Amino acid sequence: MNLHGYLARESIHYGSEEGIDFTNIYFYIIAYHALRTSNQIAIERNSYFKTFKDSRYASGEFFNKYTERSWQPQTKKVRQLFEQAGITIPSQQDWLELKASVMAHGIYNQNLQAVPPTGSISYINNSTSSIHPIVSRIEIRKDGKTGRVYYPAPFMTNNNLEYYKDAYEIGPEKIIDTYAAATQHVDQGLSLTLFFKDDATTRDINKAQIYAWRKGIKTLYYIRLRQTALEGTEIQGCVSCSL
Repeated sequence: MNLHGYLARESIHYGSEEGIDFTNIYFYIIAYHALRTSNQIAIERNSYFKTFKDSRYASGEFFNKYTERSWQPQTKKVRQLFEQAGITIPSQQDWLELKASVMAHGIYNQNLQAVPPTGSISYINNSTSSIHPIVSRIEIRKDGKTGRVYYPAPFMTNNNLEYYKDAYEIGPEKIIDTYAAATQHVDQGLSLTLFFKDDATTRDINKAQIYAWRKGIKTLYYIRLRQTALEGTEIQGCVSCSL
């Protein structure tokens, strides 16, 4: 979780070239370390998942996309972010060595990655939900015991408001592009929700679904239309100013 919050904090627009570049390399690194760790467990326990011998891991085919080209940040800013964080990006040689080890010893886990919606727990962790954009700069919820609950987007200040466009403003294509960058490195799935303004037509939704299919998205989780405010939660004018 917190992809949008992190990008906004670093002055990167969600769905921009830099935003997609970061998402791509981030999930690329996670994929490498997830496989590497599962391979280490397989070696330690002298065991691998039941159908490993019939998998693309055993044949080595899975690793081709990582060994046949170099995966590096395409933008200067994203390259700097990883350098500043002290995170080493796996090289082709790293993948070749991992491929050989996996083919020889296997991996312990059949499935390694999935991205859930994380809606509720993101509030507790002061994070934006999953890897989709915020639904509002200030979310207003009604709780049975507390009453109104206001939740401002994490890390949002008056100086970085432009990076906090909500999902309805951003539109489906940039969200799909972001998820597509992550999906190519994830072996299970991602909870992808699409957001449309209330004047969207079935044609608009269908076009987004076709675009998602063409971009390699595995499934769509929810499709949401912007709704009018819940009765009793309306605020006239600027929400953040009212708070």
